[in-house]
Amino acid sequence: MNPNSVLDLTFNTDFAQADVDRQVNNLTRFSVLFPERRAFFLENASLFGAGLGPVNDFGEGGNMVIRPFFSRRIGLDFLPDGTSTPVPIDAGARYVYRSIQRNYGGMLIRQRGIPGIPTTDFAVARYVENVGRQNRLGALVTYKNVHSTDSATGRQDATVAVDGFFRLGPALNYSTMLMGTLSSVRSSLNGTGPGVAGYSQFFYRSNQLVGWLTQSVVTKNFDPAVGFVSRSDVISNAIGTFLVSRAKWVPKWVRNYEPGVFIEIYHKASTGYLQEAQWNLNPLWFTFQNAGFLGLFANPTFQRLDDGDFRPLGLAIESGKYRYIRYSLLFGSDPSKRVSYSFQGETGRYYDGQLSYGRGSLVLAPVPHVAFTFSTELNRFSNVGGYTGNVALYSVQSRLAVNPRLQLISFIQRNTFTDRNVWNMRLAWEFQPLSFLYIVYNRGAFAGSVRATDRQQEQHIVGKLTYLKQF
Repeated sequence: MNPNSVLDLTFNTDFAQADVDRQVNNLTRFSVLFPERRAFFLENASLFGAGLGPVNDFGEGGNMVIRPFFSRRIGLDFLPDGTSTPVPIDAGARYVYRSIQRNYGGMLIRQRGIPGIPTTDFAVARYVENVGRQNRLGALVTYKNVHSTDSATGRQDATVAVDGFFRLGPALNYSTMLMGTLSSVRSSLNGTGPGVAGYSQFFYRSNQLVGWLTQSVVTKNFDPAVGFVSRSDVISNAIGTFLVSRAKWVPKWVRNYEPGVFIEIYHKASTGYLQEAQWNLNPLWFTFQNAGFLGLFANPTFQRLDDGDFRPLGLAIESGKYRYIRYSLLFGSDPSKRVSYSFQGETGRYYDGQLSYGRGSLVLAPVPHVAFTFSTELNRFSNVGGYTGNVALYSVQSRLAVNPRLQLISFIQRNTFTDRNVWNMRLAWEFQPLSFLYIVYNRGAFAGSVRATDRQQEQHIVGKLTYLKQF
């Protein structure tokens, strides 16, 4: 509309060309956060994506995730394993304004009603004001309206959040957010009335030291209908630090020696009981000059399982208190080489039994236009909740590019726990700037619901053309 603002409109929207979700066998007490993969929602995601989350895959800042708005709540229906299937979108609009002083925007989406899911309206508004050179204040509001049908009653859900980011020094930042939710019907979390959540995080990063203190609370009734919370009814405290040492005794092929300690403690907000405590002791971590790494962890853990609490993979673990120590080894090679690899292994007690875990990945990129990734994840249970056996995930991904405008991407995954196989192949041809032809093939095979020997399959072949006309 002008150099500072953009208006996007969408009608009868289809996301068939989006990448598919990866299956996950979740062994933690956290809900899995599947990333957004649809281009429409990835645009300007930084404006609407306020909230708390780990800084990287190693959990810097703590593992709690609290987001008042999460775009995957729109246009997707979630399956029991956490993956999703698309729900059509009738229409939507998004407006975004950006300047040096402030950023703001809004989004309206109408989700089409299908059998089992009523027509639903979604709205989100975000405002951020820059204060000084390095601070900002913001607010975010979401609204969800589920229409009444013969098979479902209507409901309205709203979330309001205010947040701030403050740079207290060259290496020290502070961020905070306070959120509230309100619903027209009884909470899905078996509570009544409004829910409240909030967090406070100090994060320090210099050339010699990294550290953080993250505290958060999520009440039992907090239910962001258009957001995401990794754990409910919890008070979380996470503190961690690690050194970044470039001492003379370190060999030249080692960039940094980074020993550290990370502690996370979770209490149940409604009772105050200690629910989980983990101490991650990391006496050995080397980052190599070629971006490879090697690390060792010891993980003393306390778990309290009450009746009705999460049970990993549905295993029949008895309620009670459990104390155990797990040990981990991680290493990886130079990811820029034609052949690269990474490995993570864990072993030790796990609740009332033993669990050994291994995950390996091998990447072959013989030429710049071709890459193959082979991954295996194996969990070996020994008398955990009375179960002894193996649960595995296998996947193969390939990327073949004739040139940057013509690519064939494929992904195959098998999950032995759900007995589910997934195939996805996508041919993408950019025949002129920002105009694409997609041909997508999806295939899923999973266990039948009548007899264990039954197999059900579904297949889709989709062709999609996008054309950009510039005036």
